[in-house]
Amino acid sequence: MHRSELRGRGAVGLFLAVAVFAPPQKLAGQEVVESAAPRDPDLRLADEPLVRVGIVDGPVEYIFGNVTGAVRLEDGGIVVADEQSANLRRFDARGRHIWTSGRSGEGPGEYRGLRLLRGCPGAPLTVRDWRLNRITELDLDGNVLATRSLTALGVNPYGDPACSPGGRLVFAPRPDDVFHYDETLAVGEHYRSSMTLMALRGDEVSTLRSGIAGAERTRHYAEGSGPRWWGRDLVFAAGGAGVWYGTADDYELEHLDWTGRVTRVTRWAGPDLAVTDDRVDAYREAWLARYDDAEARRNFERESWPDIRDGLPERFPAYEALIALPDGGVWVKSFVWREPREELHLLDASGTWLRRLTLPGGAAVLDAGPDWVLLSRRDELEVQSVALYALVEAGG
Repeated sequence: MHRSELRGRGAVGLFLAVAVFAPPQKLAGQEVVESAAPRDPDLRLADEPLVRVGIVDGPVEYIFGNVTGAVRLEDGGIVVADEQSANLRRFDARGRHIWTSGRSGEGPGEYRGLRLLRGCPGAPLTVRDWRLNRITELDLDGNVLATRSLTALGVNPYGDPACSPGGRLVFAPRPDDVFHYDETLAVGEHYRSSMTLMALRGDEVSTLRSGIAGAERTRHYAEGSGPRWWGRDLVFAAGGAGVWYGTADDYELEHLDWTGRVTRVTRWAGPDLAVTDDRVDAYREAWLARYDDAEARRNFERESWPDIRDGLPERFPAYEALIALPDGGVWVKSFVWREPREELHLLDASGTWLRRLTLPGGAAVLDAGPDWVLLSRRDELEVQSVALYALVEAGG
């Protein structure tokens, strides 16, 4: 369950090979911000979206196969990345299609794995092709401005990188211990990858933090491993003054400046993280719903479910994603399987917990601001749509 989303010139060689992590040491005198409850009233989605696109039948530009990203533009319109069709589509503030850019392939303006990056300076739109490991920059008319190979720079992000307003690309290189680990581990045992946060600006790479607890993984067989069911992971988001990051062990984040110094720690009182029987049962039912016939469901329960059930942790991850805001604040997205309805917690630039937003089940957050969110959802017919909502006070 890993997040599966530059800028720079010149040749850069990167290497990471650490198999055991040590928790980062907190510096004496750093600011610690603790919040027992949100400072301001809770938020909810407005009754109707400002923009909604996505239909089951009709013009092809309004039909999505696999939305893997979307961003809101300053004029209120949106750009949506659809990986199945390997293109970007821009819609105006009323949801009318303006242009489509891109197709499947490996040439300029062609994509194999499509992710939109948020907040990248230098171009209105920035795409990361995670299969080809390269960056494409486009203007607001969908024209390609530049294409740059990350492989040629020696950069191989593990998961999605993050852009800072100052032009840095923050990323965690692929750790060797995703594939190589302590061979004394038995099949079915768990371990955590060790990660490093790095920043690339121009042709200069700097290490911000190393020895961070990364993805929890399970040794599935003699020669390989995979992400642990409901496992914790490293998440991060880049802002103007530095990087917010956390390991999802609890409701806590640290903020690093661009020298790698921990400037502050924030803690807040999120919901209980205990993995309860009812949540495990709900997970099992969600798996069973994928199968069309009784025999397939019986096979799942007999052959697959015991391994899934026995690999679940006793506690959920505290969160699964961060969304940085221009003012230095950050949205923290709760782990999807903790509750039927997901939560977003809004922290300001100091780390104070400001507000809480509850989302309907099945909604995926694509982009967000302090008073709006951009979501994707699939309905009961598996039709995918993207909708932009204003946020209002929950009691309003």
